[in-house]
Amino acid sequence: MLLIVPLLVALGLALGQGGSLRNLALLPMRGTGLLLASFAIQLLIYAPGVRDSALVLHLGGAIYIGALVLVLIGAFRNWHLGLAVRVATLGLVLNTVVIVLNGGHMPVDAAAMAAVQGQPKVQAIAGQQQYENTGIATSSTKLTIFSDLLPVPLPDGYGNVYSVGDVLLTVGIAGAVYCATRKPFSAPVPLPCLVTREPASGPE
Repeated sequence: MLLIVPLLVALGLALGQGGSLRNLALLPMRGTGLLLASFAIQLLIYAPGVRDSALVLHLGGAIYIGALVLVLIGAFRNWHLGLAVRVATLGLVLNTVVIVLNGGHMPVDAAAMAAVQGQPKVQAIAGQQQYENTGIATSSTKLTIFSDLLPVPLPDGYGNVYSVGDVLLTVGIAGAVYCATRKPFSAPVPLPCLVTREPASGPE
């Protein structure tokens, strides 16, 4: 939800300012196979009958890290797309580092999670009867400052808790979608809408 709403707002703003979905479709992305493979892996480990299997409960953290590595490789392959994509990549790096250092799970603040989804959700995460890519933060949690600390409440318990990395990822992707929709991509300028003025010409 944190990503979807800003992304839709960015897309709407770009279209309202004369942008085109064709511009977005023609963005020269690389490594889309890696991104799709990561998405498929994450869908699989959350599938009914798989999520609570002994294999996923035991190796889910390692599988999740592998999926994140695929996303990171894909993100770095798109470094040429400019500032917004680089901000998103920094968010991915922060999240991945925290998850790796905490055994394949993103630590989440118990009080923040209880505030947005209730105490039963906290107990479900702590119980680990099904695979979760999060874990309750404890005194031994590493890099707590970059873990899930920021509660975003929504009606009917649909809120969630997010990290600094999530915020950077959201801002970066929304910015990239806005710029790519607003104007056609044109090398060597990575994202044309970020250019404020033409470089000064040299002496004749």
